[in-house]
Amino acid sequence: MSKTFFILSLSLTMCYVGAQLALNYFRQAHRDGKKFVTVKTTQHGEQDLVVDKDLLMKIFWPILGINVVCFIGLMFARNIFPLNMVMMGLFTLTDGITLGIVLISINENLAIKVAWLTAVITLFAGTIGLYSKVDFSFLGQVLFWSLIGLIVITFIRIFVSIQGLARRVIAFIGIMIFVGYLLYDFNKIKKLRNLAAFNNWNTALDASIDIYLDIINLFLQLLDLLGDD
Repeated sequence: MSKTFFILSLSLTMCYVGAQLALNYFRQAHRDGKKFVTVKTTQHGEQDLVVDKDLLMKIFWPILGINVVCFIGLMFARNIFPLNMVMMGLFTLTDGITLGIVLISINENLAIKVAWLTAVITLFAGTIGLYSKVDFSFLGQVLFWSLIGLIVITFIRIFVSIQGLARRVIAFIGIMIFVGYLLYDFNKIKKLRNLAAFNNWNTALDASIDIYLDIINLFLQLLDLLGDD
């Protein structure tokens, strides 16, 4: 289990580094007086970067494409050590860059608040999943089909604007789904940790990928819930 948490910690660190690279790039651009970056003051008195949407999308989509390619590469290399670790690093780094761009497009000031909330929920769900006597494997099918539904709705939102209460309801459902996945995946680690055959880096990587994706998606759903329309 220690291997899993070691890889997970490195992955989240790489994601943080990627997000900071994106945020610092636009902050520096504003300090340099670039015309595509301005600053507005939010209703809470915070400074919020505003970046030209067209430029933001021109950066976002190529980085997202690279991120997807890295993830596919990770899936192919997941049992090839240490290549799988390298691919995990590249995937999480590019994931962080896309996350930083998303934060810029919404409100980067929410990042710390949402990160703390995500950490608390993850710790709570992880503790229950690892130490309770409940077998959460029954959640597998329910979570899978719920996730499919969420993916369909997310795809529809690319073409149809969903705002206000409806957006927050969808985000809340998404939060419930990924909290469920955290319970499920931490519980799965609990079952495997005492089996010597599974105490290796490849299995640890598989488990860390699952939990990493749960945490990042939980972060995004919380961001959607708390962000302004």
